[in-house]
Amino acid sequence: MMNDFNPAEHLISIRNRQGSSEYLPVQWRLVWFRNECPEGSIETEIIHLDLEKETEEEVFAWNAEKRRNESVTKTARGIAIFRATVKDGRGGIATGTGSERAASFGDFIEKAETKAIGRALAGLGYGTQFAPELNEEHRIVDSPVESQQSNASNTPAPSASVPAPVASAPSATPAPVAIATDLRSLKMRAGKLRIAWSKLIVQMFGTMIADRDLADEHRDLIRLELDKREIGAVSLESA
Repeated sequence: MMNDFNPAEHLISIRNRQGSSEYLPVQWRLVWFRNECPEGSIETEIIHLDLEKETEEEVFAWNAEKRRNESVTKTARGIAIFRATVKDGRGGIATGTGSERAASFGDFIEKAETKAIGRALAGLGYGTQFAPELNEEHRIVDSPVESQQSNASNTPAPSASVPAPVASAPSATPAPVAIATDLRSLKMRAGKLRIAWSKLIVQMFGTMIADRDLADEHRDLIRLELDKREIGAVSLESA
């Protein structure tokens, strides 16, 4: 057992609108959890799995002729939603839900399960926001925390988590472009479901939020909501 496990030693830097943020990958928060909760348990279950569901995602691909990254629409069949339940063995319990589409990841089933586990762990205090100076590829399981060098020696302090993956741009593409592309993709999906964008925002967050103010966690919650509604639409068509 690693009694001196320090999550700050395993942070990675992720580019975002502010420049960069620090993030603790799920594999290391698992080590952190196992170190502090040897009697703890992690259980996962598939809430929904549809291997035939057509999905799409706007991604960046390298155009060798133009020698630059360009936005393209990738399509693939498959969507998965998992729920994870984490117990610390001392009475603490948290759940997390993660969804992923085949268009976003080839191993979308494993990715959805990983996201669910990461969010449940964050609910118990084992997440980026709880490590000192504390958006899994280009989509992660909770919000990274902006780096502040002056506080590098702070001690971890648990607080309420806000599970939210973030879509970051490839290294050759400015983060604002990736955010705009992500928003455009979400709006296209809402349009196909005949859902007014402004109405969706108000329904989910209780007030209208301008596109420029939609943070990483907002966009990921919207993505999860659209996943659920798309699944519901397919179920109605099949009935």
